[in-house]
Amino acid sequence: MAYGFADKDFYANPAHEGAPALRCRAPAAAIVAAAEMLGGAKRPILLAGGGVHLAGASEALSNFASALNMPVAHTLTGKGAIACTDPLSAGLFGRYDRIADPLIDASDVILVVGCKLGEIATKRYTVPASGKRIIHLDVLPEEFGRTVEPSLILWSDALLGIEDLQAALAPRAAEIKERQTGYAADVGVRMAKWREEVTPRLTSSEKPVNMVRLMTEINVHLPADGLLLADGGFAAHWGGLLFDSKRPGRSFIPDRGFASIGYGLPGAMGAALAASGRPIVSLTGDGGFNVMLGELETARRMKLKFTIVVVNNAASGYVKALQHLVYGPGAYHASDLSETNYAKVAEVLGCRGIRVEDPSDLGTALKASLANDGPTIVDVVMTRDPSQMLPGVDNRAASYKKGDRVA
Repeated sequence: MAYGFADKDFYANPAHEGAPALRCRAPAAAIVAAAEMLGGAKRPILLAGGGVHLAGASEALSNFASALNMPVAHTLTGKGAIACTDPLSAGLFGRYDRIADPLIDASDVILVVGCKLGEIATKRYTVPASGKRIIHLDVLPEEFGRTVEPSLILWSDALLGIEDLQAALAPRAAEIKERQTGYAADVGVRMAKWREEVTPRLTSSEKPVNMVRLMTEINVHLPADGLLLADGGFAAHWGGLLFDSKRPGRSFIPDRGFASIGYGLPGAMGAALAASGRPIVSLTGDGGFNVMLGELETARRMKLKFTIVVVNNAASGYVKALQHLVYGPGAYHASDLSETNYAKVAEVLGCRGIRVEDPSDLGTALKASLANDGPTIVDVVMTRDPSQMLPGVDNRAASYKKGDRVA
């Protein structure tokens, strides 16, 4: 008895101790119809959103894709629905993609799972193109037809829906997998070609450090069980494009839904508390870090262990890059920030700070930060040139100038 209340006064249904607490299934007839569409497709593709992780369905989805040789592309929050290193992974689709958008364009059936097909994922509602045959599997009925009209609706929990589809296709799975062998192999060929084309940037020694080289080093040094968090803006888009999850499951946690910055540090703190023992790296811009940097004292006091990588371009980079593309060189408003050494800021607050100005020092800095028993700030000096900041021409500002980096 405490404060006049007995334990029985605080009853909660044990089912609600986990999420999702309640799961629903699509009608059997709808599953059969979806299986017929997928079984007859010659170029099917699966588009995975964050709902896959919310349902705990990444392992089931990986098994489903493997059983049918079905390529999988993902949204920012859907990364890890299958491992990015899986030969069937087509990577991010939508506004910034590697190889996925052309595969979607050439597909004959699209299975969308746990994805709301929002503005970024659909490249402003142009991917998939109008007229595509789409099966939309989601637990939220309000998502059906909101941005794209599906051919078939599966109102279902993602895990149960995938399991039901796999069961329905099981009698034909071996035949389908064999038939799809060449199509599936083409995904690996396209991804290998993409890597070959971008290798000069993946391994670039240019100074200031470029984002592609930074992401390469994070991929190398963050273990398979590590978590990469990503603040709003550049961090989320570059991370979504170039970070490679090494196993199914959520290892990339971007700030999505609020279009805000400032999540990088508190996100890392939350991850350190919820996933203690897992290596944690959080990618944030200098603008986003400025919003919450005072909480370093809290992290230090709580003895939390994580690495913050600050993309230091002395600007609200996404804003400045778009101003450059839309209005031209020099036409910038309220997008520049003061030059700041965040490694020294970290040290003043009693944390470890490492300043990186040469790309050859990135690996050493990341190793040291991951080994440190406390908050570590890796302050990476990036380009100040807004024409070189975006991972590709943003489709909201599709004009660009000679010399602008567009990929």
